[in-house]
Amino acid sequence: MILGSLGRRPDKEAAYRQLKSHLATMGVAIAIIRVIPYVLHYVNKENELKLEF
Repeated sequence: MILGSLGRRPDKEAAYRQLKSHLATMGVAIAIIRVIPYVLHYVNKENELKLEF
């Protein structure tokens, strides 16, 4: 019953294309996450934020 509701497996070429696109998306997300601290540090350095109490 459960196995009957599953669709057919995609061919290898389609699976590799989807894997490639998912890996590219994940790579871009990781790159953005890695770059954000450097950008924030640069922006903070330019503005010279000083907290005086």
